[in-house]
Amino acid sequence: MSLNSKKNTSSISLTSPRVIVAFALFCAALLSSFAFAALSNKTLGYWVAAHPISIGSLITSEDLILVNATLAENGGLYLTQDLNPIGSTSISAIGTGEFIALNSITEESTAFDSEQVPINIAASDIPADIEMGELISLYWVPEPLDRTSLSTPELLLSGVFLRSIDRKNSNFGNGLAITISVDNSQVKKLLSGTSSGRLVIVGSHG
Repeated sequence: MSLNSKKNTSSISLTSPRVIVAFALFCAALLSSFAFAALSNKTLGYWVAAHPISIGSLITSEDLILVNATLAENGGLYLTQDLNPIGSTSISAIGTGEFIALNSITEESTAFDSEQVPINIAASDIPADIEMGELISLYWVPEPLDRTSLSTPELLLSGVFLRSIDRKNSNFGNGLAITISVDNSQVKKLLSGTSSGRLVIVGSHG
């Protein structure tokens, strides 16, 4: 085969429709991968809980902080800065530093009817390492009839959200002032347990 025929064969193969189509598909795939990588690495502003938020809480500006993050394919599950959650109601407990998920809040304020109830607990009746935002159980321990008899504790409430705890005054014998979030229907039951005997706090998660 002559040199000229080799040149013609090479020229035809490079300009053939199959080669052009294959090259076009290769370029398209390359551009798509670059575009996908750029979108997945895009940093956006997301709303994060500034402190523990209990179920049924009305979201305020003090509950939130705005952080920049790259969540890739999971980004659509959380509230970005262009969505305003203030005024919404939490329908699940949200921990400190957690991203606010779209399914964790609602605009229907009647979805939950919770109350924030302050009570006083003896320092010896609450775990020393328990922290705000944990779920707790409350046991009512009635006063014994006499020194030789034993009183039987009764589970008063469980799965209660510990909204706040003040340990500052416990050194002065005043006990601990705590605030818990309970359903409206449970408030009377809780307060009745404070009229006599004592309340003991138990952590729900070992």
